[in-house]
Amino acid sequence: MASEPIDLKVLERASPIIDVAIELGIKVQGSMGTCFREDRHAPHGEQQTLFFNPAKNTFQCRSCPDVGGSVIDLVRQRQGWTPEEAIAWLAHRAEFDQHTQRLYRGKGKKK
Repeated sequence: MASEPIDLKVLERASPIIDVAIELGIKVQGSMGTCFREDRHAPHGEQQTLFFNPAKNTFQCRSCPDVGGSVIDLVRQRQGWTPEEAIAWLAHRAEFDQHTQRLYRGKGKKK
């Protein structure tokens, strides 16, 4: 049984970049975060050099010219994975979120 191709635009819309960054263990405050390339920053550099653009679902490190891109790039660069591995992880995450929403939609609301 062949799996259906993944629509990358749909996958990116279902994966808000700040939510994904937090899930990946990146320290985020507002739309800024601490770069995961610690070896390129000052020791104990808690500087927030990652800028997240939620409207475009992109990110960029102000210090590291090769750290930046889409939400897929974030997963790939942070985890050291191939693009295919990052896409598979995001697809699993999105599918899980959709399944959970269907299970719990409307439950716990006051009448």
